[in-house]
Amino acid sequence: MCLFFDFFVSHFTGFATIIAACIAGCIAYNYQKGNLDISHEKMEKELFTEFNGRYDMLNDKLSELDTNLNLKNLNKDLEKIVIDYFNLCAEQYYWYNKKRISEEIWNSWHSGMMYYYQKYPVVQELWEKETEGEKYKSYYLEKKQGFFEN
Repeated sequence: MCLFFDFFVSHFTGFATIIAACIAGCIAYNYQKGNLDISHEKMEKELFTEFNGRYDMLNDKLSELDTNLNLKNLNKDLEKIVIDYFNLCAEQYYWYNKKRISEEIWNSWHSGMMYYYQKYPVVQELWEKETEGEKYKSYYLEKKQGFFEN
């Protein structure tokens, strides 16, 4: 009987150790995943806040765009604002591709990008000028159209 008890205790202890290790591993995994999720959400919020703040600073000037404008009659200040807007779009696109911005946020921003691109021919003209040759790569793009694709 004593041998059976010793056998049972030694095997039960080993089994209990394995179970405890599995439980501890699950707890550690869930804790780590929770921390990663929180970090991701914090970064997304920071990016969202920063990008929306920068857009707000450009918004008043972008409202000066007119459907009759073209590159020849676009003043240099407004051209600079549109280029700043392209840079903002590029950064948003970059972080979206890095999976730091959710699909929902990206879709909202992309809709705004397409609004300016489709409504104002001067935006299209300036984009063509800004991305001719391989200059599109300065906007973190692998191909020319990039974030102005449907």
